[in-house]
Amino acid sequence: MFYDISMLTDAEIKVCEVYTSKLDIPLYTLNEFLDEVFYTEVFYLKALCVGFNLSFDISRISKRVGDSRGRNKGGFTFTLSENRFNPPIIVKKMGDAYNFKFTSTKINKGKDKFSGYFLDAQKLAEVLLQSKHLSLDKAGQKLNTNVKKMKGIEHGKVTERYIDYLIADVETTYQVYEKLIDELDLYQINIPPTKIYSSASIGKYSLKQLGIQSFLDLNPEYSSETIGNNMTSYYGGRCECKIRKDPTKVTVLDFTSMYPTVTMEMNLWKFMIAESLESKDVTDEIKNMLTNLNLNYLQNKDNWKEFVVMVKLQPDYDILPVRMDYKGNNTGYNVGVNYLTSDNELWYALPDVIASVLLTGKIPEIIEAIRYIPKGVQKGLRKSQILGIDVDPTKDNLVQVLVEERQNLKIQMKGIDKEKPEYQQLDSRAQAIKILVNAMSYGIFIELNPEDKKTDIQVYGLDDFNTSENRFEKAGNYFHPLLAVMITAGSKLFLAMAEAKVKELGSVHAYMDTDSIFVPPEHAQEIIDYFQPLNPYSLDIELLKPEKEDMWFYGISSKRYALYILEDKQIKFMEGERSFKLHGLGHLTNPFPKNVDDWQAEIWEDILMLHYGLISELDIEEKYSNMYAISRLTVSTANVLHRFDAINKGKEWKDQIKPFNFYHVGFQVAEEDGKAVKPLAPFSNDPQSIVYEPFIDYGTGEIKEGSHYFKPLSRTIMQYVEHLEHKFDGEIGVLERKHVHADGVVYIGKEANNIDEQELNVTKVQEFINVEEIEQLILGLTPKEAMVYGIKHRSDLIRLKKNVVERKLNFKTKLMRELMNRAI
Repeated sequence: MFYDISMLTDAEIKVCEVYTSKLDIPLYTLNEFLDEVFYTEVFYLKALCVGFNLSFDISRISKRVGDSRGRNKGGFTFTLSENRFNPPIIVKKMGDAYNFKFTSTKINKGKDKFSGYFLDAQKLAEVLLQSKHLSLDKAGQKLNTNVKKMKGIEHGKVTERYIDYLIADVETTYQVYEKLIDELDLYQINIPPTKIYSSASIGKYSLKQLGIQSFLDLNPEYSSETIGNNMTSYYGGRCECKIRKDPTKVTVLDFTSMYPTVTMEMNLWKFMIAESLESKDVTDEIKNMLTNLNLNYLQNKDNWKEFVVMVKLQPDYDILPVRMDYKGNNTGYNVGVNYLTSDNELWYALPDVIASVLLTGKIPEIIEAIRYIPKGVQKGLRKSQILGIDVDPTKDNLVQVLVEERQNLKIQMKGIDKEKPEYQQLDSRAQAIKILVNAMSYGIFIELNPEDKKTDIQVYGLDDFNTSENRFEKAGNYFHPLLAVMITAGSKLFLAMAEAKVKELGSVHAYMDTDSIFVPPEHAQEIIDYFQPLNPYSLDIELLKPEKEDMWFYGISSKRYALYILEDKQIKFMEGERSFKLHGLGHLTNPFPKNVDDWQAEIWEDILMLHYGLISELDIEEKYSNMYAISRLTVSTANVLHRFDAINKGKEWKDQIKPFNFYHVGFQVAEEDGKAVKPLAPFSNDPQSIVYEPFIDYGTGEIKEGSHYFKPLSRTIMQYVEHLEHKFDGEIGVLERKHVHADGVVYIGKEANNIDEQELNVTKVQEFINVEEIEQLILGLTPKEAMVYGIKHRSDLIRLKKNVVERKLNFKTKLMRELMNRAI
């Protein structure tokens, strides 16, 4: 046991001494613990350091923190010991996880450098238990540990009971760790638990265990132009609200293992184990196939094997995936499926083109069609046992083997009591299979990791150019964009087929999202039956199954809907699971007193009651106007921590806002000097109280105060209700697809945002800048043309052109953004 002298009273230290003496526990000061225990074990003896939310723990036992540099830029460097031989620890965010490592020192360098073994049991639990934001309490419950987290504890004072609580936390953490290692052992995959950052980590190690190599490692000279073309056709999933603000009866149909099933349909396992790829021009064949296309043709499994084709076309009122800023307010790009007319020739995956023909009845203007053919089998493939199953990658399709094994387990579980150990074992195994099979879907094939610094790079897409204004995005170990494009395009084709079938039956779908479609209940069985001939498995697996039947659907836009039962003006949601989505509000903290547990259900109930006229907008105003829209985020990057410099200035380390503290964000309603005020405040157990306390303006770092800077929850809810489905035209009832005219193309990078900074508009997808094209545009500007961009004086235009010659352009200005749009 150890304690920080600066944080305890003499009486509290005495409590620690008496407690440890009674139980014969060694007692250290924090400095003694770090130098004599922590570094001895974790650094010199190379022991595994386990914590639950380990990043938080490390920040709490550190003396100070600095910004990490070089490759670790954006991370934190924690100094724990004044002994220069004890290296600081770097903690850097990696997606939804954190990476931990010792820094280099005089004794920790070169080939003998030891980075440490650190395991965040929270992240491992979230991956293996498939639960987000998992607390230690919940993890202990899910894993049925002997020791559980103690409850009803008063924080802030050290007592014997409080020490019992802390010890129980450590024991629970260790038992959670042990149970998780047992779960991981089920996989029989040789992956160090310290290397699991997501379920994708397990997927990559399983392929590695079978000897499967990266496509780019095997084909280092593969055409960058072809990869660029493939990348331009990647759109991910499809999500849309088709019937808006008009209550509709639906049955929700879900596709079984959508991405694995598409992998099977298109025989993509052969591509995963192939030594190389060949291409073949099949333009005439594809044109002919599209001429004879219908819903019956797509029911034939054999036809899908021929769909691994990329098509260059000139879109002209064709229904195709589009990625664009639908809101037109520069808040980000979204994917829709719209009528598209383009001034440029574009590449699309054949399944997306088939979907267009199915939905429009017209064949696009096809310029070229290229089929990709896997050639050879990789040398070095090896048999292995995964999840108790013998797998020979040269003969067995691992995806098929896993999906079928999971279905067999489900059949076995039906006849067993859920409380019996046998059921729990089968359930754990089924869950492990689900995680692994999904981990090998498209995500690992489209993995890109942006570097921290701008560098000279060549950008490939529909054309190619050099730029020094962007960060290089390094391909992941199993990067293979053709597979990612085909899996996601094949999934969108499934949805298009379901949409076309609903239309053939004389109706319309209400909503769809990735692997599900909400259809009229009376047509559900016919749609299910239509897809069954496509079952690619050797078992009689229902390819499309009803998940929620005969419920009312009320949609606002993508990810904003509720499924409910309406009886005698009473609104009821499903028991045991949430039957509503609150995207756009879900990040908010609970605004209600502690007695309201499911506050999101309460808001949705009020939204529905408002629609049915059971309450008025005035009722919403009265109920929520004294509550405010406030989020709780984590200080997860150096960028965010520096926003608290003003509050931290002059304070001792123990009193500062530290890395991995929670903090609160208010949503701006006020502007000063033309800039929005974005309130940031230290964490409080009562988030609503922060509106009456001083806060930091995120943009300026200034300290301000006043509730008028915060957005009332009543206004937030009403804006939520009025949020349009921007991918469609119309406001009420069945919406119509937009017609998008693309007069140019923007090259963008990895789209995943850091959620901890997303609300602050800090992290945006990078747009690749064709510097030479913009420079030529500026040099060719006439004084008259310059006026359009607000360049009123000839001297300003001369200065801008001089900046081009001297390579001093600032691409972050409003003027440069307009010029870049013009270049597009």
